Order: sequence, then C-alpha cells, then structure tokens
Amino acid sequence: MDQTTKKQRYTSKDGGFWRVAASLGCGALLIFSSLYAFQPLLPIFAKEFHITPTTSSLLMSLPVITMIPGLLILGFVSDRHGRTVVMKVSLLFVLGLLLIMPLMKSFLFLLILRCIQGFFLAGIPASAMAYLADEVEPYTIGLATSIYIASNAMGGLGGRVATGYLTDLYSWQISFMFLGGFGLVATGCFYWLLPDSRFFEGGSRSVVNDMKGMFVHLRDHRLLSLFTLGFLIQVIFTGVWTYLPFHLEEDPFALSLKWISLTYFAYILGVISPPLAGRISSNIGLRRTMIIGLSTLIVGVVLTVFQNISAVMIGLCIICAGFFIAHSMASASVAQTADHHKSGASSFYLISYYAGVAAGSSGVGVAWDRFGWSGVVSLSVLILPLILLFSSKRYRNSGLREEKGT
Repeated sequence: MDQTTKKQRYTSKDGGFWRVAASLGCGALLIFSSLYAFQPLLPIFAKEFHITPTTSSLLMSLPVITMIPGLLILGFVSDRHGRTVVMKVSLLFVLGLLLIMPLMKSFLFLLILRCIQGFFLAGIPASAMAYLADEVEPYTIGLATSIYIASNAMGGLGGRVATGYLTDLYSWQISFMFLGGFGLVATGCFYWLLPDSRFFEGGSRSVVNDMKGMFVHLRDHRLLSLFTLGFLIQVIFTGVWTYLPFHLEEDPFALSLKWISLTYFAYILGVISPPLAGRISSNIGLRRTMIIGLSTLIVGVVLTVFQNISAVMIGLCIICAGFFIAHSMASASVAQTADHHKSGASSFYLISYYAGVAAGSSGVGVAWDRFGWSGVVSLSVLILPLILLFSSKRYRNSGLREEKGT
C-alpha cells in the first residue's frame, strides 16, 4: 500500500499538491520581488551615487544578464543532481545577498552583489517547471503552473510597490531591510512546505550528449522565431517600466516616488490576463490571440505619450494586459512547436525573454537619454513590424495550418 501511494503523483485533491504550489509560490514571490525591487528606485540611485539614468539601469540589466548563464548551468545541474537542492541553495544565496545590500556605500559594490544575485535568481525558474513535471499529474499541472506564474507577477508587483513606497517614506536601505525580512519568512516557508522529490531520476548520459540535446532547438527556424519574439516584446515592456519613474518625476506630472510606485498596480493585469487569453485561444487559436495581445501592447504604449496621468495609467494597464497575453501565447507556442526536448526549448525561450529584460533596461536608455519619453515610445512602435514578422514567420515556416485551440 505504501509502495502504491509512493508511486502516485500529486493531484489537486492531495495535500501534497497544495504544498508544492504554495512552496513554489513563496519562492517565486522572493525571486521576482528581489529582481524587480530596484526598478522604481533607479532615479534614487542616480541621484545618490551621482550617475546617469542609463548607468543606474545597470542594476536591472546586469543581474538579468547573469541570470542567463544561471539558467543554463543551474538547469543543467538540476537535471543531473536534483531539483530541490538547486532551488534551496539558490534561494539562500538570493536571501543572503539581499540582506547585505543595504550596507553597501558604493555603487560598484552594489552592482557586483546584484550580478552575483542574478546568477542565483535563476535557480527556481530553471528548476520549478521540471519539478512540477516530475511530481504532479499531467492533467493538474496546468493549475500548479498558473499558481506559479501568478506568483511571479505578484512578486514583481510587490517588490516594486513596497520598495518604492517605503523608500519615499524612509530610505532605500530601510525598504531593502523590509524586503529582507519578507525574504526570511518566504524562505522559511519554502523549506518547510516543499516536498522532497519522489520521481526525480538523475541524468545518466554524458555531459556532451546532454548539451547536444539542449542545443538542438537552435536549428529550428520556427522556434528561433518564437525566441526572437519573446526577446522583442520584453524589450518594449521592460523599456517602458524602467524609464517610467524618470518620466513621471518630471513635469507636468512631478510625482513623488511613493505615487510612482503605485503605478505598478497595473501589473495585476498580468495575473488575470493569461487565463483569459487561454480561454480565447481555445476558440480562435494561438496566433490570433497573440496578435490581439501585441496590438493591445502597442496601443497601451502610445497612450503613455499623452501628458495626462489618467491616460498614462490606462496605457500602463493596457500594456500589462497585452504583454502577458502575447507572452503566454508565445510560451504555449514554444511547447506546441517543439517535437522533443520541450524543457530545453522552454529554457531557450526563457533565456531570450530575460535577454530582452537586459536590453530593455539599458539599451532603451540610449533613446531616453537622447529623446526622453517620446524616444522610448517611438522605439517601441518601431519594433512592432519586427514583432509581427516573427509572429507570422513561425506559422509560415511550420508548413501547417493553425487550428482552433492549438
């Protein structure tokens, strides 16, 4: 009886399922609040350390760049040596570095800590989906995944709002002490709730063969189009949110950081839009739903040009809805397009996605420095034809007709 029970994967009727979902949710809240907590504070760092906005943005772009080798290396280690150990160790490093950061008096030292932290921020994203695939029954994995993705969005929202609001009231050091306190609780809950792996089987193939299997997708033009699409939509999304605080602190808005941080509540649309997009795509297909998301994204970006805070807020809400619809459809298309090594394909999409975060954080800064907010918006609109090109190219190269519900 014990043996039979041991071989059953979790379903939504099991307490173990909810422990899995809650533990990964706690981990995601800490990972993504730590990653994005710096975003609303970039003007503060620019003033305190006497640096340009673009240099300040390195606190966002460089840790995302170090996440990329982290995704490859920690994902590889996870496949060979276990999911839970990678997630637990990486979470400890993220927390420890977070607790040290308020003590830093030098921008360079703060940047170095962020780069190290970026590598370990990849631990949970690199392992979570594989852990779910190992431990949860396939027909309930969608529910667990939706909870995990919603926690990603909530972590990004919470990190931005909490640090922005508390920094305006006190200081950025106090805000990060608060975030560190939350991190202690989240890490404790993660360790307490996460069940041990029961179905993990370590890789027995050679390292060379594993690497070959991982890189096979870089020869598939359909997948390359989707990887590029993920990169481009993230450049737009991150570029807007990174330079928004600089835009809103200027005239005619002249908002304090406390009020700027509240604009990130538009991120709530990122929690509710993916499930809605899934329902829509079952009727009209992935590509049409993706086009709706892309069009919505650009409409939202254009609305932020108006010198009216209501128009800007509506635009930001529309941006979040459009982005997360397009992103969820692109992610689903990757899984659908890959005939084998689906986790490897998803990893490369994630790498492209985070490369877009890095490019949007500092690359878009060139447009901001030269042309201000109109430059950020213009660059976003100019990227649209490329996005539509790679969106359609995936289906044109597939040689298959898109069916409803696919």
